[in-house]
Amino acid sequence: MTATEFKTALENFKLKSKMIKELTFNSIVAETSEQQEERIKFLLKPENYTKFFDYYFGVGVSLSLADAPCADFHQSSYERIFDDPFVVQLRKWYRGSAKSIHTNVGNICHLKENNEVYFGLLVGRNQDFANLLLSDLQTHLQYNEKYIKDFGMQVNYGNWSDGEFQTNDGRIFKGLGLNQPFRGLRLGAHRIDFASIDDCEDRKQAKNQILIQENTEKVTGDLGKAFHLRRGRMVVPNNYIVKNGLIDGIKEAYKNSIHFDESIVNLSDEKGNPSWHQRLSKQDVITINKKTDYYTSQREDYNNPIEKGKLFKAEWLKYVDVPTETIWDGVIAHWDLSYTRNGDFKACAVVGFKAGKAYILDVFCRQCDLPEAMEWHYAKMREYAMKGVSILSFYDATVSQAAIFQTAWLSAAERERFASVPLPNHQNSDKHIRIEATLTDVFFNKLLAIKKELKDTSDWETAQEQILSFEKGTKAHDDFPDTLENAVRLGRTYFGYSDNQSTSSKPMIGKKKRRRI
Repeated sequence: MTATEFKTALENFKLKSKMIKELTFNSIVAETSEQQEERIKFLLKPENYTKFFDYYFGVGVSLSLADAPCADFHQSSYERIFDDPFVVQLRKWYRGSAKSIHTNVGNICHLKENNEVYFGLLVGRNQDFANLLLSDLQTHLQYNEKYIKDFGMQVNYGNWSDGEFQTNDGRIFKGLGLNQPFRGLRLGAHRIDFASIDDCEDRKQAKNQILIQENTEKVTGDLGKAFHLRRGRMVVPNNYIVKNGLIDGIKEAYKNSIHFDESIVNLSDEKGNPSWHQRLSKQDVITINKKTDYYTSQREDYNNPIEKGKLFKAEWLKYVDVPTETIWDGVIAHWDLSYTRNGDFKACAVVGFKAGKAYILDVFCRQCDLPEAMEWHYAKMREYAMKGVSILSFYDATVSQAAIFQTAWLSAAERERFASVPLPNHQNSDKHIRIEATLTDVFFNKLLAIKKELKDTSDWETAQEQILSFEKGTKAHDDFPDTLENAVRLGRTYFGYSDNQSTSSKPMIGKKKRRRI
């Protein structure tokens, strides 16, 4: 932060503090001490958190932190935090959902007055951002007269601009940048017992996986091990804007913990109903969606971090309900296998064909050992066989590769007691040209759809990422687009094209016209 920027921020803080002090004083209502005690007791119950927030900071309070009553998810997410002193909560809330204000002011204050926070740490992208987060908290603790009337004078020592302040009841609040050390943080006997990792995700940094790994280990290791023995709440308010970034790293580290909680709130549901209905209408949702392009809207408002495909577009991917009783013209399963566990992905597309159109019915797309892939294959073959569906199975392999994989397939078939061995299939043509030609045709012309049940599966998410990021000359994985192209092309060869894509080639016999000389 430059000297000029700091001066401006300091002036804004002083002006805002003065306004809050004057305006909140004017909103104080006369009451007896008994009435005040009853009101405070009521507001400090976790089930009344949003009433607490609205009373001190929300609608009806001059210069409030909100322009509408709290949302249902503000209440439910806080109750989860209050109930579990070791919670790790990812707040994947859409842009404009008040995630920072609730996390860094409302939640902290409610926990503080319930003696659940003694050392709060606010982590920003850097120190400047952390200090600004701290300024919102200090402003209300120091100058909000409604809060002071109920809980007394607050700020005792320090200032947000220095990255730290203490309160009269012995609490400390500190701001640090993600790039600063977390080890050894304590105040007397008090170690960190609340941490907010606020908006630290960065799309550019996500391209540097070494840096992402370092930041993830810093949060889960350095900070995770710095918590108090009896309490250690970690809240991560950040909408999901990029894959394989800090958010995914934190989730991967804690996903198997009983304390892990993922709160996902999109701008609206599939029907356009706003998640924060106390603030937004359906028309507001439509207006917000129209303000930005599809990809930005999906990242910022719907926790769907897709990148604009240079070749295959996200809007080309159509999801449909596939009736279980469908009688298929044919079904193809095609595999693209890799030799190593951590190399390319092992990918399979199970594609059904009906009346010239194709439907992706099942997907496998993982970095795993060969036995895991083959076990999945035979489980699916058995599942389809029980439905009376016979599948033609293939796998991509040169002659030399087939000699290796054929033995593995035969062993797997014997082990799984299922007499179905995929046939080797290999194309010598340019892979990228082949994928581009086939998949552009079927996706753009709506001749290929995806079974709706696949949408939220991890295999399809990985497969979809490979499809949308496919481009010749990049290092992006293309195993699934490759195997999907093979499945589609083979299916069209065996079971035919769409009627609207081909003209009749039926031979015509007619009388030969004679030329008059």
